[in-house]
Amino acid sequence: MRIFIYITFFFFLAKETVKAIERTDQNDDPPKVSVQSAEVLVAKLPKEDPWVKNPEGSTLAWGESYTIDAFVDLYEATKDPKYLQEVASRGKRMLGHRDDYRGVTDGSGYSRPAWSVGGPFVVTEGTLLSSTGEEMVKIRSANSSFNNQTTVEVILSEDSKTFTLLVHNEKRKRQETFNNLKMKFSSRYIEHIINDPLAPYSCRAGDYVNQASNLIRIEEIKSNVDGVLTNQKITLTPIPIAFAGYLGVIYRPLMRFSEIVKNDPSLKDFVSDADLFIKAAEETYTDISKRLWRNGPKKDEGYYVMGEKGESIPADNIGQPFNYLAKHVCTELALYRLTNKPEYLERSTKMINLFKNRLQYDEEKDLYVWYYWYEPVTTIGWLPEDKLSHNTRRYIKQTVLENLSHGGHDIQMVVEAYRMGIGFDETDVRRFANTFLKNALRSDRRSITKLVDGSGDNNNAYFRAIYQWFALSEVVPEVAKAGKEIYEHREEETLPFTARLLKYQKFFK
Repeated sequence: MRIFIYITFFFFLAKETVKAIERTDQNDDPPKVSVQSAEVLVAKLPKEDPWVKNPEGSTLAWGESYTIDAFVDLYEATKDPKYLQEVASRGKRMLGHRDDYRGVTDGSGYSRPAWSVGGPFVVTEGTLLSSTGEEMVKIRSANSSFNNQTTVEVILSEDSKTFTLLVHNEKRKRQETFNNLKMKFSSRYIEHIINDPLAPYSCRAGDYVNQASNLIRIEEIKSNVDGVLTNQKITLTPIPIAFAGYLGVIYRPLMRFSEIVKNDPSLKDFVSDADLFIKAAEETYTDISKRLWRNGPKKDEGYYVMGEKGESIPADNIGQPFNYLAKHVCTELALYRLTNKPEYLERSTKMINLFKNRLQYDEEKDLYVWYYWYEPVTTIGWLPEDKLSHNTRRYIKQTVLENLSHGGHDIQMVVEAYRMGIGFDETDVRRFANTFLKNALRSDRRSITKLVDGSGDNNNAYFRAIYQWFALSEVVPEVAKAGKEIYEHREEETLPFTARLLKYQKFFK
């Protein structure tokens, strides 16, 4: 299974969490972008804390943070402090779920200033027991997603001298059978069959007998255990990880709030909340910069990795894709402006360089296209002997173009960098605007494409995320005008989309 699918699926969560509301206007006039329409959407927001329903970092990153960001937009559009009060309240509630605030640890055994994830997209583990109840065989998942649906069953032969290992994943519709295994596993059999590092990573559906496993990896066999394996069946359980990829996404709206408050003396009642958010973000970035920051691949470039080597993320020790880095940049540039600490600017500049140096310029259309990831994912991949990733030991390069949903995060970084004169100038911003106007939008301006090169058709899935591109209208007002056209011809609306249009309505004329 391609690693990038792991990340992409969380944008499915985004569109599920930030629910679209069917329009109630029944007249023939185009709906107007208004505070009133935004208030209708605010009133329809769930009253309960979304964390209670799904206590995962993904709930906050792809749902609640979008809602908080929309309230910041509403404040910027109206200057009504009630929206800042909503940000303060929701932001503090969100912080209360951080691992160290709750006193919980992830799979590393540490309680980090971050939010753990588990569920279907982390590495899972399980243990087979001996007849005396001791841990005998430790198993870890080998696939990239839905590992929490993998079961492992031991079926003894009639004479109990051999057994069958039956591995099944219902989501993948895949079953693997390993026959006539002896009670003492052969290390050669394990390494060359079950744990074969050159196994295809596509994890196709079907029944497979005595072939390399795409579902599990045997991590350890304890030889000093009394007894033998017995008939048993286990389901692999997720190993939680305080996932760094979400952190810029979660903190970005809180930093926007903090800058607004710190720059306006009339908002002094919110200063303590801003100070709390800044302190929290600094704690987080102090932690991840020590563990996960890497310089390179080229001079004056840098990135965060998905997780430390061996942590329970399929792409452990691999650089985070551009969309995650983009939101780190937005957050760290804000921290630089708020604290004047140079490390935030230094890391941001290196991530901006990493992105800019890999843009592809379409001279005919005067626009940029780019990939979802960078090397080695897009260039040479890696082999087991490279010892790059513990969980994904072999990867065949994938040159996958960025899509409009993830690309919106990249655009936020571009505009933030442009405002500060780092990496991008007005010409660059105009080229990104052309990417939106010429590639992303269909000629009728009623629908959108899937990828930044203008290919694919995923209008419904990515429509709700394209509002992030509207920041380009600060240089090219036509982007906001196009956004308004799309808004007026849809049968659904969301608060983030509506609030962002309100913020940029001055460009409609």
